[in-house]
Amino acid sequence: MPKKFSDEERKWIREKLLMEARQHFERSGLRKTSVEELTKAVGIAQGSFYMFFGSKEELYYELILEEEDRIRSAVLDLFPPEQVSSQDSIKRFLLYSLRMMDESPLLRQMMDRGEMELLFRKLPKELLDRNFTEDQDALLPVIAAWQKAGILKGTAPESIVGMIRSLAFLTLHRKEIGEAPFTATIELLVELLSAGMLAVSKGAQGGEGL
Repeated sequence: MPKKFSDEERKWIREKLLMEARQHFERSGLRKTSVEELTKAVGIAQGSFYMFFGSKEELYYELILEEEDRIRSAVLDLFPPEQVSSQDSIKRFLLYSLRMMDESPLLRQMMDRGEMELLFRKLPKELLDRNFTEDQDALLPVIAAWQKAGILKGTAPESIVGMIRSLAFLTLHRKEIGEAPFTATIELLVELLSAGMLAVSKGAQGGEGL
């Protein structure tokens, strides 16, 4: 029977599990990291793990959400919403976001090893939906600033969030796109996307005046 822990012990153990799991996942990935390895590193019984997380996939996903939140905060600190309304600023905003993702050891492991597909199979839908909700909440101020400036005005914010997420998900297919042309391909897509956003917006404004 798993040992009972005080609130203080539970807090410490949870933080320690997250810390140890990050190191293991960054080094070995999800598939090659076992619950036994994590509980041994923390100093608790294997059965006690499930008092904190439903599975190692849930623990992994918690770290992914934390990492994405860190990246979103860093991007929005550097690119305040009201300053991302020109083609160049939109391009830099998107490229910097993708670069931050690409430079994260944890996210790189997920992308390189195809861990995302495993998460989609193992995690409940409501937990996966949390990622979209957090992305949407973080991006809404940016989208509101775009639409205030006349960019994609009238387009559903959820669709714009989906467009940005689709670009981010392309980084999961680095091998399929090819290592050599990958960076240039992403830069070209961002260039066309940022130009297209303004072109569509100008076309819509011109149409309103007809």
